[in-house]
Amino acid sequence: MVSSASIKAGISTTVTPHILRHSFATRALRQAKVDLATLSLILGHENLTTTARYLHPNSNYMAEMVEEL
Repeated sequence: MVSSASIKAGISTTVTPHILRHSFATRALRQAKVDLATLSLILGHENLTTTARYLHPNSNYMAEMVEEL
C-alpha cells in the first residue's frame, strides 16, 4: 500500500512503513513538536533508549538550537 501510494505521488525512492515512521519521529523531534518521552509513548516503545535512536544531532543542528536559546 505504501509503495503504491509513493509511486502515485511521484516519489522515486523506496518508501516503506518503517521509513515513514522514522521520518515522522525525526521531524517531530527536530521541529520540537514533541519531547522524547511523549514520542516514545506515541511510537509504543517501552524504553526511551529505543526512541533515542531517532535523535541524530549534527553540528549544524546543534548550532541552530544554541542560537534559538
